Amino acid sequence: MKEPTVVRPESNWPGKVRYAFLVSGALSDRVLAAFPELDVSDVTTGDTTLYGPVDSPTDLRGMLARFDALGLTVIEMRRLPD
Repeated sequence: MKEPTVVRPESNWPGKVRYAFLVSGALSDRVLAAFPELDVSDVTTGDTTLYGPVDSPTDLRGMLARFDALGLTVIEMRRLPD
């Protein structure tokens, strides 16, 4: 009997995918240092947008865990066009 093929989420990930995260409030330099892989857009509405490449679903979950550990509220998360 043939063993079933296990498909891992990473195997369907299309290389580097870019995401944007809208976070509530202005972030300090110390908090921004926790996300060296992300760039920051200008803060004009009182909220902060971080954006950049995410290499895998595991990295995405880790990034969301960092937001949570720092007590940040992610208002919106969206995949950016290629």
